[in-house]
Amino acid sequence: MPVGEQGPGTAEQQVRIEIGIDKTLRAIAGVLGAEYESRAAGGGGAGGKWVFTSVDQLDSLIKKWTAVRDAIDDRRKRIEDARNRVYPPANDIMSQLQAKALKTSLSTMSQHADSMFRYATAYVRKLEIARSTYRDSEHRNTARMNETDRD
Repeated sequence: MPVGEQGPGTAEQQVRIEIGIDKTLRAIAGVLGAEYESRAAGGGGAGGKWVFTSVDQLDSLIKKWTAVRDAIDDRRKRIEDARNRVYPPANDIMSQLQAKALKTSLSTMSQHADSMFRYATAYVRKLEIARSTYRDSEHRNTARMNETDRD
């Protein structure tokens, strides 16, 4: 790499940058009234690829993202539970409107949590595929080297 150029950074840095870009594009699309399909769940770093230096690095990232996904899933369940427990405290219109507004807000939270859960699930899946591909490649390379040593 030429002097003064930076590499792609660690996998965690790449993920943070990608999430930041995704949030920015989503906000811009929202202001413009457009739909935004996240590319982050299906993409990666430079050229659509992440750079990993070891299976251990991938395992660490998978562990972190699995924990994030599980925490999101727990929050989804708690949000849904809270939404199902909302009732107007009285039969007057204001009580009913407030309960309805809270349920609407919790439904929006639930939709957001569902979106984050799908993102995290897809990302864990991508990392697991990358780990499998990385390991397969390492095994093939090792086998080739062993064959070369025998010749």
